[in-house]
Amino acid sequence: PFEFHATLTRLEDGLDTLHHSVDLLRERTGRGADDRNLILFETALAEIGSNVLIYTGKHGANGQPVEYELRLDAGTATASFTDQGPPLHNQLTRAMPAPTSEAGRGLAIARKVLDELGYKRDGEVNYWRLVKRL
Repeated sequence: PFEFHATLTRLEDGLDTLHHSVDLLRERTGRGADDRNLILFETALAEIGSNVLIYTGKHGANGQPVEYELRLDAGTATASFTDQGPPLHNQLTRAMPAPTSEAGRGLAIARKVLDELGYKRDGEVNYWRLVKRL
């Protein structure tokens, strides 16, 4: 088993922390830099993590931390984010935007490469869950 916990507050540092956690997971499991499933998981993690950090900061929640956790158990990587940013409205089911669009791909990419992408809102708190069998 593997566990990593961090409190994220800024986009740049937060992304560095996300990538570092995957590097630690890679080291712990002996997986190479070319492990396709881990690359896909890290891509989804960066997409969702950056959105959470950007939107939590943009909507008056500056200084509000984002709690991040990464676990590996029985060959399945599970990441979670907990934040007090604005709620997500019907974005999980949105289709991939047109090739000429410059935004809106992150959630669609994450949905495609993960085994499970979950989101729920409870009161003023967002809960994200990303799952990938490695």
